[in-house]
Amino acid sequence: MPVKAAPQQAALRLGLIGSGIGRSPSPAMHRAALEARGLRGDYELLDTRPEQLPGVLQRLRSGELDGCNVTIPYKAALAGACDRLDGDAAVCRAVNTLVRTGGVLVGENTDARGFELSLAYQRLVPEPGGRALVLGAGGGAAAVVLALCRMRVGEIAVVARRPDQAAELCLRVSPDNSRPVAWDDTAAVEEAARRAAIVVNATAAGIADLPVRLDLLAEGCIVADLRYRPRPVDLVSAALERGLQASDGVEMLLFQGMLSFQRWTGADPPWHAARTALLAALAA
Repeated sequence: MPVKAAPQQAALRLGLIGSGIGRSPSPAMHRAALEARGLRGDYELLDTRPEQLPGVLQRLRSGELDGCNVTIPYKAALAGACDRLDGDAAVCRAVNTLVRTGGVLVGENTDARGFELSLAYQRLVPEPGGRALVLGAGGGAAAVVLALCRMRVGEIAVVARRPDQAAELCLRVSPDNSRPVAWDDTAAVEEAARRAAIVVNATAAGIADLPVRLDLLAEGCIVADLRYRPRPVDLVSAALERGLQASDGVEMLLFQGMLSFQRWTGADPPWHAARTALLAALAA
């Protein structure tokens, strides 16, 4: 009796929704992960204007796309377009992962866990009770604040150009141990910097435009920048030159991306293959 061939796995259709993302290394990372796990599929860049968002969402709802990552500037906007927010996305009110489940569009957020794992991998975890300073009040900053709370840091100063946005973030994510600080309040920013055990840049600004002076940071302070381009990231280079511990956003990009991959596929992330492809794409 002839043996029936096993049905072939349908090709996964994945992508990244954002603006100005033409140089993103995410496709290389995810394509390498799919190949390493023997999965058919592709990962495309969906460089999207605001008026095009409804069309992209329709592709997800219709099943034309199986899942997407979300990056700036749409993490908060697409959180509001989801039928349901799960886990960290419900706290951050920002999504970086979209999944279609039984016709329901679910928003998730792997950024906070990705940030935690990236610091742990690099052995850059601040001591419990140490203070933190976070620059920015967007979706990335919300994930960082949530992650730092789970690391049991002490008070978190959230520095933003819009203090009202920082105040809303603090109230939503960490009302008990975070406080907003105005970007141009030099005295308050400097005080927070002197006391910080970790400083995180969750903005697109480079070192010349940041309100924090590295010479104020204590010995042993950790400096993390969510940016991963250009390499070397200027803030990270300057911090290392001063003898501080520092890290760019490459490892966070890897960890949050592979957590999304795991959510879409159910497969264990192929960390080595994904990291190799990511680093090669960034060096190209």
